[in-house]
Amino acid sequence: MYKSFPRITLVTPSLNAEKTIERTLKSIEEQHYPNLQVICVDGLSTDSTVEIIERYRHVVNHLICEKDKNVADALNKAFKLAEGNIYCYLNADDALTSGALACIAQVFLDNPGIDVLTGGCRRVFADGSECITQPPENYLESLSMRNGIEQPSTFWRAGIHRRLGELDVSYQLAFDWEWWNRLYASGARFMAIPDILSVYYFSDDNLTSKAGLRVINEMYRITKTYGPFRGRIADIYRFLFKVFDLNGYYDQPFHKLPLIKRIGFGGTLWLLCKIFGKQTITSYNWNWASKQVRGLVWYK
Repeated sequence: MYKSFPRITLVTPSLNAEKTIERTLKSIEEQHYPNLQVICVDGLSTDSTVEIIERYRHVVNHLICEKDKNVADALNKAFKLAEGNIYCYLNADDALTSGALACIAQVFLDNPGIDVLTGGCRRVFADGSECITQPPENYLESLSMRNGIEQPSTFWRAGIHRRLGELDVSYQLAFDWEWWNRLYASGARFMAIPDILSVYYFSDDNLTSKAGLRVINEMYRITKTYGPFRGRIADIYRFLFKVFDLNGYYDQPFHKLPLIKRIGFGGTLWLLCKIFGKQTITSYNWNWASKQVRGLVWYK
């Protein structure tokens, strides 16, 4: 079926992930991909995570067990051992869908000009609800303002990784979004496909679900660095966050707001759209973190 099987390096970082990591490793095992390098990096778990990984040593080529600064640091250690032509990483609470690696391998083979490939994702939330996400049509145009790329469904070539260097360890949470922006800013050629490549599980206590103000500060940095109008749009977003979002203006459709709020909020948005453009202002996407800060269910 395939002209060849490009070598894929898949990295999984972990820390006290005994409840989920077997699901992750099993999804990798069930790929039955014939040219796969799997590297696990554990930050000295105190539960049975490492024991579970050891049971999958027929799948895992390398296991690093040592303290790290954060997830980005753990990934950087692993990618130094990477032998693949294509890189990706899968967190210890997520999973690949059946045939995902074979699918992306074929797309890379059929499209030698692309550097980064991203696809659809099935999100599963703590209350059991689910949704399917796809990269929006304008995901590249708005990439510096909102992250429309699902991390576990994204793969990139080794060559561009080596050219751009390591993931930025100064980011605790949004290092993947910074990486997509750095790739794009460097001229990397992206391609999006509709195939559902991964399942992204959100528990009440994983990093994304507890991000809150920490991720707001990191999102501000990214938009400030890569965003339009020399990064000034980051300051506009911070204004919208503090004045409107933290006060619930983004929690419901605009037409359901009280009249006095519609006047003030609508007038502000109209003016900002006139100055910066509608797409720039409507790309604001900090509401999920605002809900976390306010103790609300962030994914609804």
